[in-house]
Amino acid sequence: MYLNNMSIRSIASAIAKKEVSSSDVTRHYVDNILTLNPKLNAIIQTQDMDELFRQAEQADLRIHNKDSRGLLTGVPITVKDACHVKGFRMSRGLPELAHDISAQDATAVSRLRREGTLVLGITNVPEFCMSFETNNRLYGRTYHKSSDQYSPGGSSGGEAVAISAGMSPAGLGSDACGSLRLPAHFNGIVSLKLTQGRVPLTGQFPADRSGLFHLTSSFGPMGRFVDDVEIMAKIISGQDPMDPDSVDVVFSDNKSLRDLRIAFADHECIAPVSSETSALLADLKEFLIPDVSQIETRNPEFLEDAYEALLNVFILGGDSGKNWFSLFSNMNINSLTPEISGLIDISKEKTLSVSEFRHHIIMRDTFRYSLARFYQDVDIYILPVFPDTAFHHGESLNNMENYRYLFPFSLSGSPVLTLSLGTDHKGLPIAVQIVAPLWKEERLFLLGKHIERHFKSSSE
Repeated sequence: MYLNNMSIRSIASAIAKKEVSSSDVTRHYVDNILTLNPKLNAIIQTQDMDELFRQAEQADLRIHNKDSRGLLTGVPITVKDACHVKGFRMSRGLPELAHDISAQDATAVSRLRREGTLVLGITNVPEFCMSFETNNRLYGRTYHKSSDQYSPGGSSGGEAVAISAGMSPAGLGSDACGSLRLPAHFNGIVSLKLTQGRVPLTGQFPADRSGLFHLTSSFGPMGRFVDDVEIMAKIISGQDPMDPDSVDVVFSDNKSLRDLRIAFADHECIAPVSSETSALLADLKEFLIPDVSQIETRNPEFLEDAYEALLNVFILGGDSGKNWFSLFSNMNINSLTPEISGLIDISKEKTLSVSEFRHHIIMRDTFRYSLARFYQDVDIYILPVFPDTAFHHGESLNNMENYRYLFPFSLSGSPVLTLSLGTDHKGLPIAVQIVAPLWKEERLFLLGKHIERHFKSSSE
C-alpha cells in the first residue's frame, strides 16, 4: 500500500478495514521524518515516540474492539507552529516566546484530535509568521524539497514541505496574508483558506486576539488532495463561544458543475506572470469550457486598492515602523532574521495620514461589497497565486507587487482553494487560486476535484 498516493480519508478507511494499522502508517511517516527532515528542516518538534506509538496502538485497539471512532481515527498529521498543541513548546519562530509547554490544544486542533488524528509534530515558520520565507533564529531555515537553493515560501512553509516531501499526509496551517496559498503553490500541494469566521481562532499562539490581523487570520488545512482539505475543513469549522467572530454556517451549495459561471483573471492587468504560468491557465480554461456554463475574462473592482490596504495597514502598519519597534522593545528582541529586518526597513518608509488610514480601513468593506456584486454574475474566480514559481532564499522582498494576487482575498476574507496544475521547466510547481463567494466552499470542492482529476492524471 503506497500511502503517499492515498488521501487521508482513504488512509482512515484502510485503517478501519484493518488493511493497514495506525501503527504501520505512523511508522511510515516517522521513518520519512528521520530520513528527510535533517536536510529539509520542516518539522521542528516531534511527538515523543513512545507516546506517539502508544496513541497509534490505542487507535488500532479501538478498531479491533469495534469501539466508536472518528472520521480520521489513527491518521497522523502535523501542525504549524502558530497555535497551541498540548504537550509542545510553541514559539512562532521566536526564542523570546519559546518558554512554556502548551497545556491544551487550540480549538481547531482539539476538533481534529476528537476525530482520531495523531499529531506527529510541529512545523517551522518565519519569525512572527511575518515573512514569505521560512527562517528564524530559533530553528533555522526550511528548504524546498526540490533544491536547497529554493524557498518553500511562508509562513506555512514548514507545513507545506512536510506534506510535499511525504513526512506528513496533511496538516493544519494558517493564512493572514497568503501564508497557506504561497507555500501550497511553491510546493505543489493543496490548501484551503476558509471564509473568515468559519474556523475559530481560539488557541492561536501567542494570543487568541491579534489586533487588526484578527480580521484576516484563519487556520486552514493543507494536504495532497482536495478531499484532504475538504474533510479537515468540515472537522475544524463551527462556532466556538471563546471566539466571538466564529459562526456556524452549513456547508451547502445548489450549484452543479454544469451551472458554474467562471471568470478567469485578466492577469496582465494585475501583475505580469511567467509564460509557463500563463500557458497552464490557458490549458485550464480550455479544459473547463465544455463542462461549465460560462467562461469569461474579468476582474472584480478595487483589486489594486485592496492590495494597497492590506500591505500598508495590516503588514507595514502605516506608522513608520513605530508599532514594530514598540513590540520589539516589549519583548526584549535585539536581533531579527534578514527577512524580518527587511520588512521593517520597508515599514520605516511608509507613513499614513489619518485620512489615508481611514481610506484603507474602509476599503475592506468597499472591496467585500464589490465582490458581492461581482458574484451576482460569476460563481468562481480563478487567478494565479504568484507571477512565477518558487524564488531563491532571500528574494521574498525583492518586489512586493508580486503579492498582488494574494493580498486582496485576505482583506475580503474569501474562501480560496489553491491547487497545483503542473510544473515549469525546472520542475517547480505552478498552482492557481480558485476563489468563491463567502461561505461557498462546496463550490471549491466540486470544481477543485474536477480539475484535480484531469491535471493529476496528465502529470502522471
